[in-house]
Amino acid sequence: MKTIEILEQVEFSYPKDDKYIYCIPKDITILSHNTYCIQGISGSGKSTILTLLAALRRFHKGVIQYALTTEESYETIKVTQAKWRKAAKPHFWGKIGFSFQKPELVEALTVKENLEIGLGKKTEEMALAVFDQKEWDDIKQAQVWKLSGGQTQRLGIIRAFGAKQNIVFMDEPTNNLDQSNRQRVADFIKEYRKDRTLIVVSHDTPFMEMLNVLSFFKVHEEGKLHGRNQRLLRLEH
Repeated sequence: MKTIEILEQVEFSYPKDDKYIYCIPKDITILSHNTYCIQGISGSGKSTILTLLAALRRFHKGVIQYALTTEESYETIKVTQAKWRKAAKPHFWGKIGFSFQKPELVEALTVKENLEIGLGKKTEEMALAVFDQKEWDDIKQAQVWKLSGGQTQRLGIIRAFGAKQNIVFMDEPTNNLDQSNRQRVADFIKEYRKDRTLIVVSHDTPFMEMLNVLSFFKVHEEGKLHGRNQRLLRLEH
C-alpha cells in the first residue's frame, strides 16, 4: 500500500532565497512498512525535503496524499498549498512521528513525563530498549535540561514511535551517539518500525546498514526552475 504519494510535483523555496527551489517530483511513492533513506551532500536540502514530505512546511505548489490507518479505520488525506492548514491538523499530526537533529523536549516536565505524553504505559518498556536500567533510573525523574546531547537524542527517537504513528520521520538520528548507543538505537528502531513506514535523513552509511535499508533517495541539483537552481528528490534504487 502507498503510505505517501506525490500526486502533483511539490515545489518550495525560502522567502529570502532566490537561488534554490526544492522539489519532490510527481509519482514518487513511499510504501507502507518500508524504510527509506534520503541522502545527499551537506547543505543539499535533505532536511528541507524531509519536512516537505511530512507536510511540516506549507509548500508553494503540489499535492501530497497520505494513507493513514488505525485498528478501526483507513483514510486518505490530501495536502495542498491551498488546504494545507485545513488538512494538516491535530488528527493528521497524531499519526506521524518526528525525530529531529535537536529534539524539542518540554522543559517543565521530567524525562519520563516527556515520554509518557506519547507512549503512555509503554514508556518504561521502550525506554529500557535504549537506556540500560541504571542510566534510566538516574535520569527518568530529572529535568530535561540536565541531559547530555546523546541522552536527548535518544529520548527524541523513542518519543517518535508512539502508539498511533503510521509514519516516522527521522533527521540524522545518530547525531551525538557513540558506537554502543548507535547499535542499541538501531535495534530499537528495527523492533518498533515493524508496523510503520520510516523515512530517515542520514549520511551514516554503517547505521543504514544496521537498519538493512534497501531503498535510497538522493537530493540532486538539476537545472533551473522558475529562475532558481532546482534541488530534486530522486529514487536511487
